[in-house]
Amino acid sequence: MTFKIPIQMSPGLHLHMKCEGVHSVSVTNPLSMKNLPWDRYVRLNAVAKAILNFRASTVLDVGGYDGAIGYFLPNTKIDLVDPATTGGSILQLPVADQSYECVIAVDVLEHIEPTSRKTALSELCRVAQKYVILNYPCQDSKEAQTLALKLTGNSLIREHVEWELPDTEWVLEELDDYGFSGQYKGHTSIAIWLGQYALQTLSPEAAVDLNQHLVEHYSEEPQSKPLYHLLSCERRTN
Repeated sequence: MTFKIPIQMSPGLHLHMKCEGVHSVSVTNPLSMKNLPWDRYVRLNAVAKAILNFRASTVLDVGGYDGAIGYFLPNTKIDLVDPATTGGSILQLPVADQSYECVIAVDVLEHIEPTSRKTALSELCRVAQKYVILNYPCQDSKEAQTLALKLTGNSLIREHVEWELPDTEWVLEELDDYGFSGQYKGHTSIAIWLGQYALQTLSPEAAVDLNQHLVEHYSEEPQSKPLYHLLSCERRTN
């Protein structure tokens, strides 16, 4: 099962089928990390730091497309479920209960129809043994998302705008119902993202040097309003 979406497979990654809908991720060229678009680099880097903080050794990357989180976690076992590359769905994950220490969904929830988000969260919690980590564009970025859609017409951004961005307080309440407690933090500059994303979409070749420059020099810029919310949650033991 494949879907035409406006992103490309990152170089230096290899996917190996483990079972139907699930592929393992291996990194064949770590230097390819620097070729990631800046916006993808910063969110994957933030999630990787959260995984390392939890010291999780097995990770299920749900909706990660090509498993590029592997660039940032060379000593971590990573499996991938994604409708475009492995054929698996977040709404019915093809893995057993609590089979991974940590389950992540990076910029996925906003691309799930709002009526299905509860199901998606329940599936993430079902297969997570200890930790669930989410990252998505937060509601503070709505105005910038609307402008980005006007400038680019990008189908992924259209879902941000038309389906509404996730309400973090609601997400945390849902996770709490499934036995996970945690917190969130905002990160990444909306201002840098807006110009970078517009150029990347409208003129990909021209954006190559810009992305590399931003990755090298502006990966942890301060922000007045965050682009993303990063949620780090742990299963309660009592």
